[in-house]
Amino acid sequence: MTVTYLAPPGVDRTVAYQKYYLLGFEEAGGLRIEGLPFPARLARSATNAVRLAYRLNRGSAHGHVGRYEAGGVRFAIDAHDRREIRDPEALGWSDLYFKANLWPGDDHGPKVQPIVNGNGLLDRRKIAHLRSLRGESKEVDVAYVSNVWGGREHSLRVFERLAALDCTKDLLAVFPEGFPEAETVEKVERLRSQGIPVTREPVPPRELWRRLARARIVPMRAGKHLCWSWRTTDLLALGACIVFDALPPPRWPVPIEPGVQAADCGIARPDDTEAADESEYDKVPATIERLLAAPREQAELRRAAAAYFDEHAAPGPVAGYALRAIAGVPSMSRTSMVTRSPTR
Repeated sequence: MTVTYLAPPGVDRTVAYQKYYLLGFEEAGGLRIEGLPFPARLARSATNAVRLAYRLNRGSAHGHVGRYEAGGVRFAIDAHDRREIRDPEALGWSDLYFKANLWPGDDHGPKVQPIVNGNGLLDRRKIAHLRSLRGESKEVDVAYVSNVWGGREHSLRVFERLAALDCTKDLLAVFPEGFPEAETVEKVERLRSQGIPVTREPVPPRELWRRLARARIVPMRAGKHLCWSWRTTDLLALGACIVFDALPPPRWPVPIEPGVQAADCGIARPDDTEAADESEYDKVPATIERLLAAPREQAELRRAAAAYFDEHAAPGPVAGYALRAIAGVPSMSRTSMVTRSPTR
């Protein structure tokens, strides 16, 4: 079944939010792209087309929600981090609306279905590289390289608990630009005073993956809005022993289960993304120390994470899931590409 991606005219760099799904549809049998700039449409693959659009487009239209057509079915993929419906107009336009960060209990109606939150910075070559890291020797006990968005107290407390562990560690707190300088300087000094390395520069992906792949345990957190961050896809692909401080609330079509594909410290974080009670952070060292003493459990978590990626979270399986859902739309609900315009 050929899938058509209806890119909005003048889409900005958030077109990358659709790239993972485009890769999957391309693998699954056929993909057409409409609406991207002329140079991008001449690219030989979806990967190249979106890469060119990402580099060349400086428009104002957002690409967090992509609109598609396949077999007479109109569907949307909402890859935004927040839990609410990002594009209500696309919800009304579509027969199916896939949401990457769908929280359990949020009832948006039967047409809203979950989907894996794919990393829009990956391509086939990078995914192959991540898979190649599964057999890396484990040289440190814990590796945690994480952004500290706006100096959030939760992130700082996790770093502090990890720094206090009596084991070998590779820690790095990354403070992105764009936040109040005085606040950032205060938080930087707070971590440095405890021996935690800090940088203001992003870590190149291959260097980041190398550091994480050599660790026995890789702590992980939810994204800024308690979403599944793009880093999750990377860690599953390389088969890391993932330990979440708190498992993200959204659920994918096949849920990631604590104790199966990842360990979970179980910090009780409030839905507003602020820090939990101070005592909750004692769960971080307790969970990691227990797991460091259980190498067989570590190995099983690595195996299950890699298997989950291959079976459920790689671009091909994600696209296959979406296409099966599309095939299940009743024929009377299918829209005609002739009678209904795909334009906004």
